Parts: sequence; C-alpha cells; structure tokens
Amino acid sequence: MRLFNPDSKFMAALTKMADLMWINILTLALCIPVITIGAALTAKDYMCYKILKNEDTGTTKGYFRSFKQNFKQATVIWIIMLFVIMLGIIDVFFVLGLQGDGTQIVRAVMFAFLFFIYIGCIMIFPVLARFDNTVKGTIKSGIHMTVAILPRAILMGILYLIPVLVFMFIGIQSPLIPIVIMFGISGPGYLSAMLYRKAFEQVEARFYEEHPDQAPETDPVEEAMQAALKRDEK
Repeated sequence: MRLFNPDSKFMAALTKMADLMWINILTLALCIPVITIGAALTAKDYMCYKILKNEDTGTTKGYFRSFKQNFKQATVIWIIMLFVIMLGIIDVFFVLGLQGDGTQIVRAVMFAFLFFIYIGCIMIFPVLARFDNTVKGTIKSGIHMTVAILPRAILMGILYLIPVLVFMFIGIQSPLIPIVIMFGISGPGYLSAMLYRKAFEQVEARFYEEHPDQAPETDPVEEAMQAALKRDEK
C-alpha cells in the first residue's frame, strides 16, 4: 500500500511523532537532576527545529550533541532563571497580599510582567540552540525575539501551560495523561518551532548576507529535488 510507503506523508508523520516522543522521554529524564534542565530544554528545542526543517541529524545523536555543546551556557542561564523564578514567586505572594484601592490594577500589571518574563525564558532556549552568542547576548536576543513575535510568543507560552493545566485540573486518571507524558514537552516545542521559524530564518538570512563566507554550502541536486517537490505540492 502506498500509505505505508517509507516516502509517504503518512510514514513521514509517524516518524516525526516517534522522534518527538523519544525527545520527550530524553528531556524528561535529563530534567530530573534539575541542574541539567537548561541543557535538556536547549537540546529539545534544537531537535524540534531540526525535525521541523527536515534536517536529518539522527535524533539521539543530535540531541546529545546539542546537550553537550550548550551545557555550560544553558546551565548558567538556567541558574539565572531559577533566581528570577524565586523573585517572581515572592512578588506573587506580595501582590496577592495587597489590600485597598487599585490592587486589581497592580495585580494585573504584575502578572502581565511575569507572563512576559515567562515567555521570554521560553524563547531564550531556542535562541541558544540555534545561534552562537555569549550568555548575556543570548538572553538579550531571546528578549528581543520575544518582543518581535509577541503574539506568537504568547501562544507559545500558552502551549507550554496546557500540559501543566491538564495535570492540575483534569487529574492523572484522564485519558489525556499518556499524551501529555509522551508529548508534553516536545509537542509544544515542535509547535513553537513552527511559530518562530520565520523569524529565525530572517535572522539567519541577514547574518549570511553580512557574512557570505560562513553561509552553508548548498547541493545543486538537493535544491533541484526540493524545487520539484514544491511544484508537485502546488
């Protein structure tokens, strides 16, 4: 049957699902030590973007290569984030304890600010996974990217909250729980890559225009095949 042909769209979709499931398992396992969460999330975003762009690097090999290459910077950034998270928790308790006129406005402003910090933190790891920079430069680039694609960044933040909300309000006996366990991190990661892909490609295009010597080599045969596939899709 053509449906089960290795080159069919159906089999390609199944392969992506299997890869995302494996990435989710690896990420969950490597998040257990806590200190490695930053590197695990960076590797997850690295592979989700690779899968989205159909860049075959080998799921396990590519994941651990990114984990190793970005471990130091990702860990430093994660420690900074933990400090920010603790400050955010303190602020939440402080704001919730406020009384008097204008309290609701103060709370709304504070929660909006904290949500922006949250989506900024989400964006930092894909930036780290894709671009070489210093820790300070990566954080700044993550924040700038968040502002540049703010509506999509907000949607990214919501996507990552959905698995958490499922656990909190639906319960562990829900039929959705196995899906959350298999795709709760990699699923939002892949969908987020779809949201920031265009922005990343624009940044990469500008960089290669300014540094043509660093542009990746292209294979004429591969380019012709891709062009033919696009014509067939139309």
